[in-house]
Amino acid sequence: MDKEFLDDKEIIVASNRGPVVFKHDDKGEIQLIRGAGGIVGSMIPFLKQTHGTWVSSAIGELDQYVNDKYHGQVPVPLEDPEYYVQFIKTEEDIYNDFNGKFANPLLWFIHHSMWNPPYSPCGDEELHEAWESYKYVNSCFAAAISRDVARSEKTPLVMLQDYHLYLTPELIRKQHPDVLMTQFVHIPFPPPEIFRQLPDRMQVKILESILTNNVLGFHIPRYRDNFLNTIKQIIPTAIVDDISMDIEHRGHICHIRCYPISIDGPTLQKQAQEPGVLARYSEVEEMVGDCKLIYRADRTDLSKNVIRGFQAYDLFLEKHPEWRGKVKFIATLMPSRQDIKIYQEYTDKIEELVKEINQKYGDRRWQPIKYICQGDYELVVALLKRYDVLMVNPILDGMNIVAKEGSIVNDNNGVLILSTGAGCYEELKDGALCINPFDVKQTAESINTALLLDDKTKKLLISNARKALKNNDLNKWVSDQLNDIKLVINEKAKICSDETPEEARLELN
Repeated sequence: MDKEFLDDKEIIVASNRGPVVFKHDDKGEIQLIRGAGGIVGSMIPFLKQTHGTWVSSAIGELDQYVNDKYHGQVPVPLEDPEYYVQFIKTEEDIYNDFNGKFANPLLWFIHHSMWNPPYSPCGDEELHEAWESYKYVNSCFAAAISRDVARSEKTPLVMLQDYHLYLTPELIRKQHPDVLMTQFVHIPFPPPEIFRQLPDRMQVKILESILTNNVLGFHIPRYRDNFLNTIKQIIPTAIVDDISMDIEHRGHICHIRCYPISIDGPTLQKQAQEPGVLARYSEVEEMVGDCKLIYRADRTDLSKNVIRGFQAYDLFLEKHPEWRGKVKFIATLMPSRQDIKIYQEYTDKIEELVKEINQKYGDRRWQPIKYICQGDYELVVALLKRYDVLMVNPILDGMNIVAKEGSIVNDNNGVLILSTGAGCYEELKDGALCINPFDVKQTAESINTALLLDDKTKKLLISNARKALKNNDLNKWVSDQLNDIKLVINEKAKICSDETPEEARLELN
């Protein structure tokens, strides 16, 4: 990471959910809790190094209280700050429409190609009202970030995260035409025919807004190409350069790039040896006993395909009774978006299926599945160290960091079963047994294959995965984005000289 380049930069990161939330502990005292999700894990190391500001939605009244107390610059940690958080508070009903009716599930479902077109989505009056809330919350973010940009004594660099803030860049650009601005989309971007499920004016407004970024990032070429094709179909006035992957629209150039997000391997390996993790590892050994361990760590998102994973395990036990009593499936699953009915129903079905499988095959001495529904990071790391088989079978996933974490910390030559729908599939396919996420029978047979692999093959697979991850770590993910921002700065300088914009772009690309 180029520290010299960052010395005169004011880093402003923005996302819906932030890096921390505040809650009362058992004694009624204010407690700072690290936020969940891949965005937090990927951006915190960078923000610590740059002592920047993270702008996010206030989740609950305590976030807003702390925000007011520190005048919109909440230090994290409170005693010895490494970076700062600014919370955006909106009315509860507006936020619920923004997040619970538009961003999640509508945009999220469209990006994951998961709607059922004969019935949904339905562009009714309720949806259009939720769109107004989406616009309003984005305007609140834009106003807060614009104020931060205006009062900065350094060169601001705004780094927007994900699909909740699609309308924010255009609003910031109107206030600050020359500000450096990037946006990274942490989820898949769908093909044009799927994106067109949005009402027409929403499609255009979203796409025109995100084109006002200087750099727009996606995980993998497939998502980038979907975006380029979507622009060609919906924004015909945009000029798409298929060679440089740049888009010119209304005189502004947006660079479309791929940055496959990864993990901080050395830090994770260090954490895996900490006393708390080692203590949990002993607990895992007691849970597993002499059995082989199949493990999965997920949120109960619909895209994670948890039910088909358990159905495959059910079929595996049916077809291979010799494994009964000799294998244990442990799943640490965090409930996700339980304020949305379809997610509640999905979580309920997962629990019902687990009970059914345990009743079907279990006895007093052995239960085939242990379902743990709680956030326990040390336990997750301990299980990642111990697994014999790691199941990662999403229907479609932006990246899937768990597959990478497991490949790095596992001490047991564990085998990764990996869906072709995972964003990390392209990187890790030579280090995994790869499956079609819809094919339950294939997944069941892959479980059996993984358990029967010889040590030489298992070592080769995990070695291949680690080689791929070594070449593409978390530091590279951030550094590549910063390098492209440098190009933008140089491009602006050249355009201000005697060179034409086309000459500057050709030289840079």
